[in-house]
Amino acid sequence: MTAAEALGLIATFLYALSSLLLYRQFRGQAAPSRAVLMLPGGLAVATHAVGLYFLLVTDQGLRLGLFPVASCMAAVGAGLVLVSSLYRPFQWIGALVFPFAALIIPASLWIDTGYTAHPLEHGIGLHVLLSILAYAVLVLSACQALLLMVQDRQLKDGHIRGVMRLFPPMQVMESMLFDTIWLGQSLLTLAILFGFMYVDDLFAQHLVHKTVLTLVSWVIFAVLLSGRHLRGWRGRTAVRFTLAGFAALVVAFFGSQLVLEVILDKT
Repeated sequence: MTAAEALGLIATFLYALSSLLLYRQFRGQAAPSRAVLMLPGGLAVATHAVGLYFLLVTDQGLRLGLFPVASCMAAVGAGLVLVSSLYRPFQWIGALVFPFAALIIPASLWIDTGYTAHPLEHGIGLHVLLSILAYAVLVLSACQALLLMVQDRQLKDGHIRGVMRLFPPMQVMESMLFDTIWLGQSLLTLAILFGFMYVDDLFAQHLVHKTVLTLVSWVIFAVLLSGRHLRGWRGRTAVRFTLAGFAALVVAFFGSQLVLEVILDKT
């Protein structure tokens, strides 16, 4: 067993343990404590990060295929949940992010899509790093939007049920949503700018769909943030725009990489 596999299995166990502890608190109708999130969750993220180093860094360059990059996004997202939980009630998002991380790590270790490792120039590496950070933050936005959608629907029905009674007020949930969108949009803007600066041809045949869909996502989030500032958009409008922008990003990267690596074998 390689170091990447051993560390990945440990991280998977710790993420699963964190998820189980969070869900047990939900069943007990108690707000999830920071300690439950930080102790096994922090160990999971640290182990995951070290395992990713052994998985991604090779003599030929970086392995940035479909599942390894998804694993990077999961690690960054889980780390952001931990840091954000120190000053905002983001523990709820861990109940969505940690199970995803536990599922994606084995896929990154043992599903080979045929991606060939490549060396990255400094500018391209920065573009990739910013893209991963932007995707991870906007994943948290999408998770927050899903929770807000459930909360809004129950409020419209006039009855808050189950664990939703433990959630922060809707105004706080919306504030947290737009905080993550602002951060994600800023990182996505930088990633796009560095892409245009350092990628020779962003509109090459194997990048055109990814580029166009990423720009579509950027426009959707820009419209949402403008609508929030100028017209006070909130509630279902904010949720719909957030999920639409995130869906465009998912198709931009994961859809394009799936086609390139699995169907066309262009990596």
